[in-house]
Amino acid sequence: MSGDDRTLTVMAEWGGCDSLPHLRATETPKAVLLTVRIAGRTGAGVVCPAVARLGPARVTLHTVLGSRTVTDETTGRRLSVRRQ
Repeated sequence: MSGDDRTLTVMAEWGGCDSLPHLRATETPKAVLLTVRIAGRTGAGVVCPAVARLGPARVTLHTVLGSRTVTDETTGRRLSVRRQ
């Protein structure tokens, strides 16, 4: 994961019937919790190509990251930030 003082970027994977990934940040004074959201298309007549895509998902924080920790909200794992 990389970022500057206000923008965080993670690499996300999505499939042929999925929308582009959306990165959501929940901010507290001591931490930033990140969640990647991906919506899929389904239904009668929907044909999904068997492809996997990998690309960046970004979020802009309301306040600078500073010394706050960054955590994957889904797994609870702390993430390291590579400053750009």
